[in-house]
Amino acid sequence: MKKSDILKFSSLTLIFAALLSANSASALSLNEYLGQVQQQSSGYKASSEQAEASALKSREADLIFTPRLFANARIGHDGKEQFASAITYDRLRMQNYSLGVSQDFSFGLQTKLSYALDKIQVEGATLPAGMGDTFWTATPTLELTMPLWANGFGRSARANEDLTRQQNKAEQYGAQAQNQGYMVEAEAAYWRLSSAQEVVQVQTRALKNAQSILDYVSRKARMNLGENADVLQAKALVEATTYQLQLAQNQEKSARRAFNTYINKGAEESVPSLESINYGSLEKVAVPTAKPGDRYDVKAAEAQARLAKSSATLVAERNKPSVDLYGSYALNGRDEEMNEAMKNAGYTQHDTAFVGVRMSMPLNFSATSDAKAGALKAQRAAELSYQYKQFTQEQDWTNLVQQLGEAKENLRLATNIVNAQKAKLENERTRLRQGRTTTYQVLLFEQDFSQSEVNRVQAASQILGLQAQIKLYQASSSEGGI
Repeated sequence: MKKSDILKFSSLTLIFAALLSANSASALSLNEYLGQVQQQSSGYKASSEQAEASALKSREADLIFTPRLFANARIGHDGKEQFASAITYDRLRMQNYSLGVSQDFSFGLQTKLSYALDKIQVEGATLPAGMGDTFWTATPTLELTMPLWANGFGRSARANEDLTRQQNKAEQYGAQAQNQGYMVEAEAAYWRLSSAQEVVQVQTRALKNAQSILDYVSRKARMNLGENADVLQAKALVEATTYQLQLAQNQEKSARRAFNTYINKGAEESVPSLESINYGSLEKVAVPTAKPGDRYDVKAAEAQARLAKSSATLVAERNKPSVDLYGSYALNGRDEEMNEAMKNAGYTQHDTAFVGVRMSMPLNFSATSDAKAGALKAQRAAELSYQYKQFTQEQDWTNLVQQLGEAKENLRLATNIVNAQKAKLENERTRLRQGRTTTYQVLLFEQDFSQSEVNRVQAASQILGLQAQIKLYQASSSEGGI
């Protein structure tokens, strides 16, 4: 070989190596792609926002037993005619101001503590000597109510708290299930495209080799050194390999469209090179022995069961007879001056106290019974749905683990077949150059080797897809039972 040819060959080799290195460095990794999905996919963003919104809305349940501040201010007059009174007047001008705090407790007690100030001005009245026409009334009041039957000891209030919380939790887990499923599907789409690209490379190389054999046997036939049958066999291989390449390219286009869908790109937009499949690491993948946690769809079903239970409790309590024990105690102070009225309200000489019982009950007993029965059936249905979700989850996990183990074994066997087919093909090519075998035999071995590579890609792709599905079980363990 001439020195100039050697230099050209060395230069081309260095350029090719540099290109390979650049392509490897610029390959889009799985984590980078999933980051793009999170940043660019409106579907992922929507489910993320919904999950965060539901988590925040679940705090509404904390407000049920939270103290509440209330206030009232009112100004007006009363000019209705007086029929019998020791003092007659034309009109009363009134002002009322009140401020207080109320709170319901989880054990059922309902409390209200308030302070009221009333100003009353009498117009057009003939009053006894020494009696002014304007006076203030100050009234601090404590009111207590304890339900004894319906909502007895806070059953309805606690059920309402749990219903509010579980309703939002069910929405949150449902959105998280969508979110997680979306990312798993995106990961599967990444490896589908990577696998499809590799299959295209395999078929492209197979077509190139087939074309090389065709060129070789065609030259021999033109020199009357080979059989025409070899040419026909080589042409058939080229056509068959071209067809397989076309199928691989179509699958690659389909995988590319799915790949672009998850990052909100046009279906036909180009994609960067992706990570190649690491067959060695896939053969060492550990098959999990225990389920990491419940899927989010199972947790959503659990929240739905809790929600149905709380709803049934509310329906039952709402339709029970209402029997409430209540009481109130107030101090009263009155004077022409507001400060004096408030001062007088600190003494018990003019206090007011009441204790009583309130009762009400629905009289349509048939409708009440049906409503309770319906709520209980809804509760039972939600519990059965949750139990079925748990059962199917265990079945799915068992199948997933078994399939992963089988896929690992398939990949090991596929890799062994690739190595065997490659050694067989290289040996047969050597024999062909020595004139010790036929072109047809080499063509068959070429096909066998290409198909073994495709089978290995498919086996690896199955492992990658199963690994992605394992991430569905990464949710934290369930909080309690139903």
